[in-house]
Amino acid sequence: MSTETTEQTASPVTVAEAAEALRSTNGSVLVRGGATKLEWGGRVQRPDLVLDTTEMRGVLTHNPADLTASVRGGTTLDELQEHLSAQDQWLALDPPSGRFGATVGGLLATGESGPSRLRYGGLRDLVIGVTLVLADGTVARSGGHVIKNVAGYDLAKLVYGSLGSLAVIAEVVVRLHPRPQSSHVLGADADAETATAATAAVMASPLEPTTLEWSSAPGGGAGGRLHVRLDGTSGSVASARDRMTALLAGLGIDAVELTPDDVEQVATAHDTTVAGVDGQTVLRVSGLPGDLGTLVDAARAASAAQGLDLAVVSSAALGLHTLVLTGTGTGTDAHARAVETVRTAALAQGASVLVCRRPAEVDTHLDVLGPPPSTAALLGRVKAAFDPDGRLAPGRFRPWF
Repeated sequence: MSTETTEQTASPVTVAEAAEALRSTNGSVLVRGGATKLEWGGRVQRPDLVLDTTEMRGVLTHNPADLTASVRGGTTLDELQEHLSAQDQWLALDPPSGRFGATVGGLLATGESGPSRLRYGGLRDLVIGVTLVLADGTVARSGGHVIKNVAGYDLAKLVYGSLGSLAVIAEVVVRLHPRPQSSHVLGADADAETATAATAAVMASPLEPTTLEWSSAPGGGAGGRLHVRLDGTSGSVASARDRMTALLAGLGIDAVELTPDDVEQVATAHDTTVAGVDGQTVLRVSGLPGDLGTLVDAARAASAAQGLDLAVVSSAALGLHTLVLTGTGTGTDAHARAVETVRTAALAQGASVLVCRRPAEVDTHLDVLGPPPSTAALLGRVKAAFDPDGRLAPGRFRPWF
């Protein structure tokens, strides 16, 4: 990551230590967990303190009968899933950054989900309690350890997607799901328009896929690949697989079941593409499922005009699309020009765009955040209430607030 930091780092182990680290210091603070998404939004330049949460880790409680667990915010998702697997349970979340060391607190702060959001919702839907440390060291708690607890303000939803700008997420209480007994993944060749039609047909049917993902063809060609995952009991999934295959066949789509090895290869390619690498620009577009085809056409035209390669990965049924630009293109501003063109097309569709990763020079040619949303003033007031001195992640949402 290219985010600049100082050498002053605090690595608290407990909530009390995190609170003391903030009370005993002044100046700007960058909260860092697995460091998988430090470039999302605006860059935090030269913070006075890096508060590293990776020592605040471990499962605090796990109640298998209640399907709940509480963990420290610096616990990696992999660590939590491994613990829960002993009881055939899981946190129904599969973000791409999970395989690269993302923490539970970091996932809540960034609002990253994954393909399974289609069935289970995002992390904001799975959190039932949270402990936060505010910029002045105040400790705030909301929710509890039971699913129907409704006491107090829902602070978890407030910090969801805040990119570390409101508080340190110290502890998280989540609700769990049983691991499915059986899983089948179907794959089929499909371009963006065909995938859009298939998505509409599947979502209008009684079938309930766990994931429905579309990826563009390697090299940015016109084709692509559609993948549908079905989870449940052995009997129900086998029946659903046959019905899904028949539904897609009626649309002229020849779907075949993937082997376990193929499933792992597809998952690895999906997560690696979405996460991106240094030198790439990664955009997350949130819009309507039916706009996938026009968005892909606009992105292909924009990337081609700048001499860049394009890859697209889409949670098609959710309208969540990841666009990845690769190459040096026509000059130092090639990525910035392509982003601006894509963003203009996406905004015209009523979609939103988040720049997640980009080469450093993009920031000199582009307003990374783009036009402020209608809620910018409200978000600024929330920031002022929680962090009146602007200590946490300064610049993350600049110039909005």
